[in-house]
Amino acid sequence: MELISLGTMGLDEAKTFQNKLKRINIELILNHNDQNCTRGCSVTVELLAKESDIPKIQSVYADEYQKMLKGHDVNYEQINAVFDPQAEQVVCPACGFKFSPTKNQCPDCGLEF
Repeated sequence: MELISLGTMGLDEAKTFQNKLKRINIELILNHNDQNCTRGCSVTVELLAKESDIPKIQSVYADEYQKMLKGHDVNYEQINAVFDPQAEQVVCPACGFKFSPTKNQCPDCGLEF
């Protein structure tokens, strides 16, 4: 059985997601990969799964994402904004703060670009 890397995620969030998938008989393997995972205060792990399970995993993850957004006003235009260092003014996709892109960091929330 060949496993596909789906990316990395915080350990606690990964375990919760792994348990949700387990309830519907989908195995998600959590693996420490020295190239893209972290240790210490913010532990991240690599998520591995069978290629045939990826559509089901995407569906479950999309459902979880929609549940998290429920009751919040989401500005998708703001979220999808691209940081253009050549623009006169940019909008931070995280907090909506408008600023001149003289630095690669939002002066309001600190998001790095």
